[in-house]
Amino acid sequence: MGIGLKERNKIYTNMALPIEQQINALIRGHSNILVCLPANPSTDAIASGLAIHSVLQKMGKKAKVVAAGFALPDNHRFLPKSDAIEHELTALKKFIISVDVSRTAADDIQYDIKDKRLNIYLTPKNGYFETRDVSTSSSDYEFDLIIVLDSRDLVSLGKIFEDNAEFFHHTPLINIDHQPANEQYGEVNLVHVTATSISEIIFELLEHLDGNLLDEYMATHLLTGIISKTKSFKTNTVTPRSLAIASHLISSGARREDIVKNLYQTKTLQSLKLWGRALSQLQADPDKKIVWSLLQQNDFSETNTTATDLEQVIDELIVNTPDAQNVYLVYEQTNTNGQTEIQSIIAAAPYINSNTVFRDCNPIGSDNFCTITVPVSTMIAAQRLIHDRLRALVK
Repeated sequence: MGIGLKERNKIYTNMALPIEQQINALIRGHSNILVCLPANPSTDAIASGLAIHSVLQKMGKKAKVVAAGFALPDNHRFLPKSDAIEHELTALKKFIISVDVSRTAADDIQYDIKDKRLNIYLTPKNGYFETRDVSTSSSDYEFDLIIVLDSRDLVSLGKIFEDNAEFFHHTPLINIDHQPANEQYGEVNLVHVTATSISEIIFELLEHLDGNLLDEYMATHLLTGIISKTKSFKTNTVTPRSLAIASHLISSGARREDIVKNLYQTKTLQSLKLWGRALSQLQADPDKKIVWSLLQQNDFSETNTTATDLEQVIDELIVNTPDAQNVYLVYEQTNTNGQTEIQSIIAAAPYINSNTVFRDCNPIGSDNFCTITVPVSTMIAAQRLIHDRLRALVK
């Protein structure tokens, strides 16, 4: 089963409208809205999620933003209302126990839990209750609309979708993305493959909803997403439109200095040491504009860092090697079974879909920026596999 017939007919009625107007109608026609980010969200996804959350609240909606297993990176704590993103989705429905009190009123109610069973004790004022007086039901879902950001498919949401598939199949869904491989899984799909970022798309959507909603907090969120996705406007994905939007956001109060300081100028001593290790192993294929480095487990242990610090390292490589179109790091990790795995974080050229190229390596992330687990036993073998595949596609 999917969403209800009445709801579906409303959506079909609006399909003749431009997509942004369809989204406007859906948002204004619903009260409780869930915003979903992919598992391991990018800075752009985090920032745009916070921005749309603020927009919805300003519109008088009850809103929640969630990402499976989310933990806010330390260098993102400067973002306004950064604690709004929750790490799990619980209690989507309430189980209702109804008691007919037409014959006798309830005087007292108590409960306990024994042998993994919840026992509810209802004391009548007079007489007694019988089994026929009791009925059960389920409430409606807590949310009546879903907005999914930066996810090519619902599987990208991880446990948020895995544990609540029925909810996703029964609730109207707006899909907002800029990945060419997006599977168009929403009732309404706003997929702009030429946009530099989700934040750029959210800004343009905001103009359709109500441009007067934009405040300095939202502006800071959206500029953070654009700056992070373009590596502070140093990538070849920058467009005149993205520069014009950035200028408008700054004039609207976006704190550019705070963004650049926290994303690019605030580095821990440990991450700088890891950056040094990566530089010492740096290799390049100038003809194909590919740059890479290899990091062993001792590189993490001796610098007191983890794989979560690698995004900063690869950002530095992108910014400091502007001629490189493809950058990747190969590294060793110990999995939950205590076994060593070879993984890689890859920043690919805009025309390369990493999730497709490395679909046999369990890719996690966006089309152009993802983490993979390479099914080989050595880092050298992993490096060759990654390099050969990228080299074959480089234009």
